[in-house]
Amino acid sequence: MAHRNWLLFSSLLLLGCAELALTASGSGVITEAEAIVIARGAVSSNDTWVDRATFEAKRDEAGWVVIVWREPRAPGDHRFVFISAQGKVTAYVRGL
Repeated sequence: MAHRNWLLFSSLLLLGCAELALTASGSGVITEAEAIVIARGAVSSNDTWVDRATFEAKRDEAGWVVIVWREPRAPGDHRFVFISAQGKVTAYVRGL
């Protein structure tokens, strides 16, 4: 149980650090590269294959949607990471 709590704490800390680093740029809106860094952290926290992932970021009205594929690609091996313009992960959706 302690290991699980430590893993959860570490994951939250990593995501928090990524968000803090992004607000240091001062623009208030993250870039595509920053969205991909945040999505990489989200995948790392939720799945075991971030080292085999490819990332494609697209702007939307709320911020960014990053489509993450596990390579080699197969049905269901993708994730949608929704990120606000300020760099907060608002949803993590597994492929069907």
